[in-house]
Amino acid sequence: MRPSAKGKASGKTPRAGRTPNPRRRKDNFSILIWTAVALGVLLVGLGFLYFKIQHGKEAPLTEQQPPVPPAPPQPIPPPPVEPTVPKPAPKPPPEETAHTANPEPIAPPVPVKPLTLKERADAETDRLLENPAAKTVTPSPQAAAGKPGIPVVPTAQVKPVPGAVAPPAAKETPVSPSATAASPPLVQPVPLGQAKGAPVRALPLDPNKLDTERIAAYQVALERIHFSCGFIDGDQGMRTQRMLRAYQASRGLSTTGMLDQPTRDAIGEPGEPFLNYTVTADDVASIMPKPATWIEKSKAKRLGYNDIWEMLAEKFHCTRAYLKALNHGVTQPEAGIEVIGPKVFPAAPIPMAASLRINLGETTLEALDANGKIIAFFPCSIAKDKNKRPNGVLTVKVVDPHPDYTFDPALFADAAKAENITHKMMIPPGPRNPVGTAWVGLSLPGYGIHGTPEPENISRTQSHGCFRLANWNAEKVLKMVKVGTPVDVEP
Repeated sequence: MRPSAKGKASGKTPRAGRTPNPRRRKDNFSILIWTAVALGVLLVGLGFLYFKIQHGKEAPLTEQQPPVPPAPPQPIPPPPVEPTVPKPAPKPPPEETAHTANPEPIAPPVPVKPLTLKERADAETDRLLENPAAKTVTPSPQAAAGKPGIPVVPTAQVKPVPGAVAPPAAKETPVSPSATAASPPLVQPVPLGQAKGAPVRALPLDPNKLDTERIAAYQVALERIHFSCGFIDGDQGMRTQRMLRAYQASRGLSTTGMLDQPTRDAIGEPGEPFLNYTVTADDVASIMPKPATWIEKSKAKRLGYNDIWEMLAEKFHCTRAYLKALNHGVTQPEAGIEVIGPKVFPAAPIPMAASLRINLGETTLEALDANGKIIAFFPCSIAKDKNKRPNGVLTVKVVDPHPDYTFDPALFADAAKAENITHKMMIPPGPRNPVGTAWVGLSLPGYGIHGTPEPENISRTQSHGCFRLANWNAEKVLKMVKVGTPVDVEP
């Protein structure tokens, strides 16, 4: 192959297989330029993206902030006035600082409505249920003013309110071994003092109208201070008149035996002496069949109540007839049923007696203090046979809060003959035991003060020689006396 003329003129011999191309150099230079431009654009883009990322993190917070409203035009302030500096007042005492430091006028205090007797009674009930040892009774307004009166339930600081009754504490007198052995743990009715949240029932507004409910209210008021007419019935009969004479004598009043105005003033307004009580399952479970014979009684574990109405009447210290009259819409009380009854709790503390006095002619028992003042009164039954009635001064020899009873064929000859009983038998304790729920044995062998299975017959029927009281009154007497307390039996 021949060389070209151009190569010959330059004197250079081109490389074999490669031909120089000027346009290629120009293309390479363009590529470099565009590559630089692309890199620049890329860097700018990356920088802008970095800026957006950094500033974009705070964007949501900035967007959520509400726009700041424009500031309202500021009013032109008035020209300053020289303040009058008052003379410094003396500093108030610390307890008044909270009231005098506030320059704003203080609204007049809202008058606080005083607690009603219902609220005060319900408050005392809850307080006693929480702490039975704290049972206290404050004197009535009449007593606080130097006049005799009935106790008023003290106001207590409690969470709810508005009452039955720390309940009366369990008997403090030790139980006799015989009673413990013969009294197995059976279901007992709930004491009225343990009824919680029992609302009261108000009296008629006219205090001068001595209707049945108001007479019963005065009986309840006196029952609470241990002047008992035997049982509450709303009747101003013989037992109530005897009780009123004892109360009047203890207060230095004329012994009229009636609810005259001076006596009502001394007692004070009885307030709300009724309550609603809800019958419990234990109340119903405490009812048991009545044994028909002495032999059946001796085989029973306990002589409890035989009817729901008699159990409730004894709980309320009233007659079954009066209780049914108050609850004329209730045919047969059952668990969960509410019944109305006298509110005999809370009562005044039971006082200790210096002596007892039994009046055979009046069939009454009085507890006296050391000065001979009557501090409690109870109706009682005495022996039918005058030859069996003791006379003179006796003393207390034994007390038993859960007595059993020894059946002696010699004392019940007809019953022993009918049942062919030839030996003594032990009858278990219980409210339907022949001596009830309390026994106070006297120094005369075989004689004592005790309860009864038939409280409505007190002062009506007569005993074999002992002094018989309603169970709730016999339990009070048992707590008033001690061994050695004299008992004066008068004709």
